[in-house]
Amino acid sequence: MSKRGFLSCLVAALTLSLFISVSPAMSIYGGTPAIGNKVVVALLRSEMATNSGCSGGLVAPRVVMTAAHCMTSTPNNYWIAEPGSDVRDLSTKRIQAEKIYLPEGFTATKFPYQNDFAIIVLKSGFENYETLEIATNEQVLKWMSEESIVTHIGYGCTVLVDVPPCAPTSPTPNQLETTFSKIIPQQFSALVPNTFSATKISVEKTICGGDSGSPLLKQVDGKWIYVGAQSSSNGAGCTKTCNIFCAATQGLPAVNMPLVEAALKFVASTTPTPAPTPSSTPTVNVTAASLAKKITITCVKGKLVKKVMAVKPVCPKGYNKK
Repeated sequence: MSKRGFLSCLVAALTLSLFISVSPAMSIYGGTPAIGNKVVVALLRSEMATNSGCSGGLVAPRVVMTAAHCMTSTPNNYWIAEPGSDVRDLSTKRIQAEKIYLPEGFTATKFPYQNDFAIIVLKSGFENYETLEIATNEQVLKWMSEESIVTHIGYGCTVLVDVPPCAPTSPTPNQLETTFSKIIPQQFSALVPNTFSATKISVEKTICGGDSGSPLLKQVDGKWIYVGAQSSSNGAGCTKTCNIFCAATQGLPAVNMPLVEAALKFVASTTPTPAPTPSSTPTVNVTAASLAKKITITCVKGKLVKKVMAVKPVCPKGYNKK
């Protein structure tokens, strides 16, 4: 988690029992490097920051989806780093947030978080992005019932600790492959059914501090589908102990479509229309004479025959019009 207190609510999590607590989802532990990934982004608290406290998913050039509990300040206090970049590299592109969309009534005062999903609209767009589809609620429920394969990608801690918080977050993204969970741990019984997705995690493969808001992605027929933003977990979270089984939950755009539509409408209204590309065709002066219809006459001089074509044709000297 960021030293700047990006997730201020972690203090409350420290006081809860490991066996009954639900803590903020924090990086990928036991995963593989995801540098260059076109979806995952780091949320920064300044343009020149070199570490992050939350992650997000770039679903369109100006649209980042993340966890609502990561949004603790005004838009101008957030910067988004180039997708999949090393945040220590200050030469990479960083774009400031312009507007934040949160579900009505969202609060981060009590775990687990209800409807933990948010949208950040950027002041300008990234050119390096992946074309994504958004999972429907029906798809999410089906994948959970099948416990099908899914991918977590995020910035965050990469070492296990006895108690949170873990070490400083990783400057580069990591990813792990896991499966959806059809069983919902009792720690999440307070959440409204069918408003979130759940994935299996373990001590060997888990999410840690910094992964809150990170994208959960599902690949179908070679295309990546955005499922949701990392929210909370029961146990694991880069600690060395886990419950009977551990799971993580994600906030879903599928149950926040009015929020998604509002964000996209704002993007459409504030994205400048590209200027026409200058034509390379030379300028031609068009006159009335050049548009007049030309006619052809036949001229003869003895056995010689000539055809003359012009707007007002005239036979050459010595020739007579036939």
